[in-house]
Amino acid sequence: MIHVEQQPEPRPPDFDFDGEVRQPGLSALAELTGQAPTIRRPGPRIQQQADRPEDLGPAVLRKYDYWTRALGALHEAYGGICAYSCFYIEPITGPTVDHFVAITRTAPQEAYEWNNYRLACSLMNASKNAFPDVLDPFEVQDGWFVLNLDTFEVEPAKNLDAELKQRVEHTCGRLKLNSTECKNMRRRWFNMYWAPRVPSQPVPLWFFEENAPFLAREMRRQGRVRPEDQGPVPAPRAGEA
Repeated sequence: MIHVEQQPEPRPPDFDFDGEVRQPGLSALAELTGQAPTIRRPGPRIQQQADRPEDLGPAVLRKYDYWTRALGALHEAYGGICAYSCFYIEPITGPTVDHFVAITRTAPQEAYEWNNYRLACSLMNASKNAFPDVLDPFEVQDGWFVLNLDTFEVEPAKNLDAELKQRVEHTCGRLKLNSTECKNMRRRWFNMYWAPRVPSQPVPLWFFEENAPFLAREMRRQGRVRPEDQGPVPAPRAGEA
């Protein structure tokens, strides 16, 4: 994992997050608790399910998953990079809105707040689930997680204090960052760089920096790049820091 710079809530004309996600969500919560809707919308009234928003279960909230409307804007804001695996997610392969603080563990209103969203591939989102012991990509600092380029396992940096090291280890374990699938993907990308199918047409490092920024940074840090690629680190893309 690398540090992810929190991006501002999208506004018109790009995407009206407040109008498309927050306000419909808050209005649904009002109706679900027997209050009048706060915005006008077509269709019948939503039937009351509880007296207080806190008593609404996640199954009820998922029927009003207005956060999915923000998926395209979230993907664009964070350059398409999964906040946990640090690989680009093609829009057709399953980008998802991860509620960093799960809807089972916070006020229902947080289901409709941009700052609680992280872009995640479906595998990482499923692994994280509602567990609270995963480090927030917004708080992670570059260098906390390192990559063993012999085993392709993600490890805590050696200079971390005991508590932070444990949190990094828990995050790796919870997200299954060292599963066979994740290690094989890193190995395949690394081999694309060092053993291109057509030797006279090597894959440029910028491609990895655009699509696999954690792997690319670790390759640079450990001096595992071709001589022509050694030099200043390029400016981060949207969502990175």
